[in-house]
Amino acid sequence: MKAFVSWALARRYRLIVLAAALAPIIPVAATALISLETVRRGSLQGGYSAALSILGVLLLALVSGAGVQFAGALGAATLVAGVGVGCLVRWSRSMALAFQAIVLLCFFGVLGSGVLWPDPSAVFDPLIESFVETLSSSGATEEQINVIQGWQPMLLGVLFATLFLQLSGALLLMFYWLAFTDGDWSFGEQFRSLRLGRVLGWPATLVVGLGMALNVLLVQNLVPLALVCFLFQGFSVLHTWSKSRQWHPAVLGVLYLSMITPLTGVVMLLLSSVGLLDNWINMRALMRPR
Repeated sequence: MKAFVSWALARRYRLIVLAAALAPIIPVAATALISLETVRRGSLQGGYSAALSILGVLLLALVSGAGVQFAGALGAATLVAGVGVGCLVRWSRSMALAFQAIVLLCFFGVLGSGVLWPDPSAVFDPLIESFVETLSSSGATEEQINVIQGWQPMLLGVLFATLFLQLSGALLLMFYWLAFTDGDWSFGEQFRSLRLGRVLGWPATLVVGLGMALNVLLVQNLVPLALVCFLFQGFSVLHTWSKSRQWHPAVLGVLYLSMITPLTGVVMLLLSSVGLLDNWINMRALMRPR
C-alpha cells in the first residue's frame, strides 16, 4: 500500500487520472485522493487537481457514451468534497475535529432541507416507485418491498446519512494513506480518539430518544444520521479495547465479517449503542489493563 500511495503522489498526473477513473465507480477513494492532495499541497493545488480530474470524468463520459451531465455533476460533487475534507484536516490537524465538522455539516443539511423543503415526496415518491418496480421484476419478496417502502418518509435522512458515510469514509481512508507519506500522522491513534464529544453527543442522543418516542418527520430524518455517527464512535471504542487488551486481529476480523451476514443490523445497532454510551460513560476505560 505504501508503494502505491508513493507512486500515485510522485506525479500529479497519476493522481488526476486515478481520481477521474475512480470517481464514477469508487467515489470514496476518489474523494480520499483529492483530500490527500489538498492536505499535502494546500487548498489551491488541491482545487487545481480536482478541476483537472473533473475534466477527466467528463472526457470518460463522452468516450463511454454515459450521461455527461450526470457524470459531471457526480464527479464534481465527489472531487470538490475531497478538497473540502482536505481543508478541514489542514485546519484542524485532527481526525476527530474533522469528523465532528462533517457531522455538523450533515446535521444542518438535514435541518435546512427539512425547513426549506418540507414536502420532498414530489421528488422522492417517483424514485421509490421506480425502485420498487425494479425490485418486483427482479423477484424481490413482498417483505423486502415493504421494507423499502418503509424508508420513504426517511429518505431525506438516509440520503444525508449516505453523504456522511461518503465523507467520513474518505476521511478515514485519507488518514490511512497519509500515515504512509508523513510519519507525523498516525492513523491508529487518530482513529482511537474519534468521538462526537458532549457538545454533539447530547443532541444526537436526544434525536435517537425522540425518534423512538415521536413520529415527527424532521426527527425521523435525523435518526439515521445520528445512528451512523454513533456507529463510527462504536468502532473507535472497539479498536481502543483491542489495543488496550492486545486482542488477536482475528477478533476484529470476525466482527467486520459479521457485518456482511444476516446479523448486519444487530451488529450495527450494538456498535451504535456502544458509541452512544461512550459519550456519557468512558467505555474506553472499561477494558484498560489494571
